Amino acid sequence: MEKKISFVFLDMNKKLSATLLFMTSFLVLIGLQSYYLYNSYRFEEKELNRHAKNIADSVLSKLNRFEDEASEEILIKRLKKLDDNDSLRNLQIHQLKQWYAFKKHFQDNIDKLLEKQTENTVYDIALRSEIYSIYDETERKELVSPKSPLILFKSKKDIQKGIVFNIGKWNSNLTEKDTELKLNQNYHYTIKSRTIVELLNLRMLIFKHLLPLLLISISIIALLIYLFWKTLKNLRLQQEKVAQLYTSIDSIAHELNTPLTTLKFTLANTPASETKALLERQVQRLEKVISSINSENNESHIALLSDIERYLSNLKAQYDSLQLNIQINFQFNHVLSQKDMEQVIGNLVENSAKYLATTVDLTLNFNQQITIQVSDDGIGIPPEAQAHIFEKYYRVSRQENLQINGLGLGLYIVKQTVDKYKGSIKVSSNPKNGVTFKITLANGH
Repeated sequence: MEKKISFVFLDMNKKLSATLLFMTSFLVLIGLQSYYLYNSYRFEEKELNRHAKNIADSVLSKLNRFEDEASEEILIKRLKKLDDNDSLRNLQIHQLKQWYAFKKHFQDNIDKLLEKQTENTVYDIALRSEIYSIYDETERKELVSPKSPLILFKSKKDIQKGIVFNIGKWNSNLTEKDTELKLNQNYHYTIKSRTIVELLNLRMLIFKHLLPLLLISISIIALLIYLFWKTLKNLRLQQEKVAQLYTSIDSIAHELNTPLTTLKFTLANTPASETKALLERQVQRLEKVISSINSENNESHIALLSDIERYLSNLKAQYDSLQLNIQINFQFNHVLSQKDMEQVIGNLVENSAKYLATTVDLTLNFNQQITIQVSDDGIGIPPEAQAHIFEKYYRVSRQENLQINGLGLGLYIVKQTVDKYKGSIKVSSNPKNGVTFKITLANGH
């Protein structure tokens, strides 16, 4: 049960890790895409406004400035002659604005010039020129409120949010003379004007320019979401398959108990023989496999010297027809588990016995490194086949092997166990008969 719970938690961790990885990648991608799109938007906005300003400059240069400058003097004189009464003065200023701002001459020319300048373009431009300050230097007062400027000329299309691109400031000195009234008055004004332009279809133009980039960004995000969905789907399918596999293994282990019990009872009532000893060894292997499947603790403890000696003593008893010479040099063991130690030594000794060995020399050293060496006098392994013996299901193709049962998994399992510890395993032929396997593992600190 603990093994299955661990499996569930492992799957949950995988899902959580995949989700966190996706969310992190997704947020980074969204941030980068947003930053890039924002910069692209600002760049396009700047470029389009620059073109609009160039067109507006061209329109302004073609207007008749003379009449505009002449109007300046008329404007100031009219402002000076306004009534001192505030309410009447405001009304007169409003009327003056209307008179000054919507002169048909400028109105018609601006729209015609704008239409001509934008004839073969996609730009829709509005333009306005205004005086937003006339300061009387003599009387020290402002004649025009900045919040209510005097419009010199404007296009028919109104400006909502324009860009000031042309600012003017100049001084105007006027002299007013009247011989009958003996009036000779000098006036000094500081006048400020500005010209405002707006590209009315700016957002539409930017959207058209950025549409391909926007589609690519959306496609990338959609692809990332799709890949995440597929990953979660594959993880779920793998979980279902692994769960089915665990169920099948548990069922197989349960079903094996009945024939195994029958086999043990039969062997107990069978006279001693070499066949009986072989069958007893295989029964013990089956019991060990079933025990490991049903075990609540899937991990094995670190092998101690007493554990190693007890296991090797039992191993000798299993192979009573095999001369098993054992040498142990044990200082310490920090890494090798009891289960893996038994797996490696058991498979190598069984392999020797299977391939007609009569003597097996087993040497174990536990120092800074762990070395396990198994040498036998069996039929050996041809040199050309030694590079392949650790492959799954591989068996040497020769006449002698046809008489020996096996699936080609024993040495493969040994190699997988050694790889788990990042160790090495080497095989070499003995001078006379048989082979020697040497395993080397780091023993930690």
